[in-house]
Amino acid sequence: MKAAAVRVGSVVAFGVLPVVVAICMFVVAHPGSLAVDFHHELYPEAQLVLDGENPFPPEGADLSGGRNFIWPPLAAVLVGPLTALPLEAADWAIAFLGIACALASLWVVGVRDWRVYGAFALWPQMIGELRVSHLTPLLCLLIALAWRYRDVRFAPGLAIGLGGAIKFFLWPLGVWLVAIGRAHEALVAAVVAGASLLLILPFTSLSAYLETLVDLGRTFDHLSYSPFGLLVQSGAPDWLARTATLLLGASLLVLCWRRASLALAVAAALVLSPIVWIDYFALAAVPLAVVRPRLSPIWLVPLVTWGLTSDAETVAGAVRVLAAFAVVLAAAALWEQNGRATRPATRSSARAGTASRDAPDPRPAA
Repeated sequence: MKAAAVRVGSVVAFGVLPVVVAICMFVVAHPGSLAVDFHHELYPEAQLVLDGENPFPPEGADLSGGRNFIWPPLAAVLVGPLTALPLEAADWAIAFLGIACALASLWVVGVRDWRVYGAFALWPQMIGELRVSHLTPLLCLLIALAWRYRDVRFAPGLAIGLGGAIKFFLWPLGVWLVAIGRAHEALVAAVVAGASLLLILPFTSLSAYLETLVDLGRTFDHLSYSPFGLLVQSGAPDWLARTATLLLGASLLVLCWRRASLALAVAAALVLSPIVWIDYFALAAVPLAVVRPRLSPIWLVPLVTWGLTSDAETVAGAVRVLAAFAVVLAAAALWEQNGRATRPATRSSARAGTASRDAPDPRPAA
């Protein structure tokens, strides 16, 4: 009876409940607030880009309205095919594509326990992503592909480069590539991300676009789920909050370099990003899935962030998010190290003399 109860409980908690929550979200969100950022920003920007019109705001424009055409052009090009659909149909399409990319990212790194998919689907970061559609699931998939094919020439560099071209804050993943002995792939990633900036030139100058991004960061960084946002909302002056955030980010990069840790690279990206909405933390699922491909209590930690909005409106909410994902990413980084320390050297890593810097086994002992 106990075993049967556990099985039924698992089916309800990780099979039925995620579906019910997703359906309720779609019912509540539609119409009007499904894929809202895609609806109001990325879709119209993609239309303008494909029509050859300048979508970017002029220098000095007021960005505080929250609906700005500032997405990198590559993101607009990638969603370009969806502009062939009516806007509301495109909203549904990008939401379902997000679900597919998120689940595919777990499959790519070796997750075969169906309960993990259910647990991830219950993360508020995943449900919140469907409400805004920031392309975070696509970034999850690109990071997963970079890890899975880290030994294939050009594959990880291309994946991280595309991710960085869509969201520039992923640049610390280049440090991870160098740390695992893939410096040439880090160069490929830099070239791909840098080349994507050329798509800006038909519309505006690079300096004007980068200045707009800086202005955007200054406009919304105090509302971010980041150490900077937390410190500013707690009353700290901007200079102190920024200094503390930069020091923490630099420390994470050093640890990422020394430990060749994917989890610490993701943590550094989240800490150093000028803007961090709640859905960005879905990226933590990839390094966690690498070291914990079967369900364990750590997969349930992000559930404590339920009930929060996309931006950090309160100090208490920011603390909940940062504490939850500090636990998740720290645990993933620790398990990376433990898995690496207990795994025998592979033939290729032994020849290269870099066994201690290779990536962890995707299925360590639970």
